Order: sequence, then structure tokens, then C-alpha cells
Amino acid sequence: MAFYTVMIPPPGSGGRVEEIERARLLPESFSWWALLLSGLWLLSQRLWLASLLFLLLWGGLVYAESRYGLDGTLMALAHLAIGLFLGLEGRNLIARKLARQGWRLADVVEARDLAEAEKRYFERALAGESVAARPAPAPSRPRDQGPLPVIGLFPEAQGR
Repeated sequence: MAFYTVMIPPPGSGGRVEEIERARLLPESFSWWALLLSGLWLLSQRLWLASLLFLLLWGGLVYAESRYGLDGTLMALAHLAIGLFLGLEGRNLIARKLARQGWRLADVVEARDLAEAEKRYFERALAGESVAARPAPAPSRPRDQGPLPVIGLFPEAQGR
């Protein structure tokens, strides 16, 4: 089973049903396309800042190779490392981009594939269930026991 993060558009971009229809489901899984075609994958996902950073990093590696005579194996390992990072964290980059644009986390769905995840989300959303609608979990420690003990270098828990 895979997990899918459900992001809905910013408030005011339509009614509740329209927000549900425009929801984006992002799989919480490794992205093979990001590993294999790193720069093109970033551009296809419209991650402009990450694409620019990728281009600068890759340009710096090519410059270092020509200037200092780095081995081709090192270049391949660097590209593999960048691809692995994007494969593991690429979906989070998309979710963060959407969050900066005002999209909200609506739900997290567990399903075998995208079609089943969409079905489960739409059933929940139309029934009125979502992450935002669920009550917050009760604290595991009663409040009358005083402050939590502090572990570390600071002698007591104090805020600013």
C-alpha cells in the first residue's frame, strides 16, 4: 500500500465541490523519473528555483571537471547523488511549492494505486471527513503535572 498526500487549492478559488475536484494527489514514493531525468523532471514539474539551482550545480561540476580534470566517474556519481536526492525528495518539493501558493493539506490517503486513492479521497471529502475536520488528538500527559522535564544543555524550559 502506498500513501498519497492530498492538496486542495487556496480558499476562495471556487466552492467546496470545486476544491475537491481540483485536488492534487501526490504519491509518497520514490520518483524514478526524477532519478533518471533530473533537470527535465524539475522543469516538467515547474519547479523553477530548483531547476535553476540544479543548472548552477551541474554547471559548477562541469566547470570543475574541465578546470581541475575531475574523473568522469566522479561526475557520474555526482549526477547519481543529485538524482537520488530528487527521487527521494522530489514529491516534497512539489508539495512545498503548492503550499507556498496557498494550497492546503486536505488528507492523507492509503491505497494500492492512484485510482483507488482518488476514490477513497472523494468518498471521504464528499462525506465531510478530512484531516482538517478531524478532532485534534488528546494530549497524552495531563496538564496538572507541571512542565515537561528538559533534556539537554538548558537548565529549564523558558520561552522568549
